[in-house]
Amino acid sequence: MTEPMNEDLRRVVESNMAKWVRERIEILPEKARYRAHNAVRCLYWAGGIATLEDTKYREGERGYRVPATFMLTHALEEAVAALVVSARESGYREVARKVRIEDHYHKTTLSWLCAEAVAMVKESGPALAFDSENDQILLRVEQDGETIVQIATLGLLEWRAPDGTQLGSLADKIIERHGGEGEVAKIVKDNGTGRNKLMYATDTGFLTGPLDLENELRELAKTTMGVLWAAVDIAEHKGERAQIIEVILRTTVELKKVAFPPAEKCPAEAG
Repeated sequence: MTEPMNEDLRRVVESNMAKWVRERIEILPEKARYRAHNAVRCLYWAGGIATLEDTKYREGERGYRVPATFMLTHALEEAVAALVVSARESGYREVARKVRIEDHYHKTTLSWLCAEAVAMVKESGPALAFDSENDQILLRVEQDGETIVQIATLGLLEWRAPDGTQLGSLADKIIERHGGEGEVAKIVKDNGTGRNKLMYATDTGFLTGPLDLENELRELAKTTMGVLWAAVDIAEHKGERAQIIEVILRTTVELKKVAFPPAEKCPAEAG
């Protein structure tokens, strides 16, 4: 008997590309491997819980959108933890050690930043595709009116300034994209406490989860599998340097400092 599973999420985690990534989790460093496997497990839990939305408790205070969303966000945080550990063990120790996976604000900021990076890459044109005949993930880029297809690896992606020089950080881009430092600080702080706000009641009420759970399931599952692909790619190309990884890790640290400048004490991180 097939276990109940939201079909939107199932299509993501059981796609050929996702299976390719999941089959290669074993090449990750041990500490990253467990987190990566747990990320996938949490996606399945989210997909299973989401099917309960079709019961008589579909709407309102008894709806299952809250626990489904909780497991989705946990899956992404486990994936970014796997990414950081993989980076530490694969040649990025100097920058990766500054992102503390025990710090919930670092994890949630990196999770948010990975989703932002995916959106920004999509806007610039590159796209991933799966070559089932040769069992490989491909990167397709439009350049000078031609379509260029290569075996996908993070080393092919980079961030450049308008003058063509490599960027060392995306902090300025993210700040501009979201309307200034104040708005980014608010996002970082809200993300750091988001799961607690989702699960705990206050004196005035409680949350019932996203209105569009289907979209949440699809998009967070895609981002989670994308982060796991990055963790695997880093391990497969150990010793090589992918500028995009250095930039994302460095930006994570910088964005937390926007929210919590050195003179401002950061509150206890949410679990």
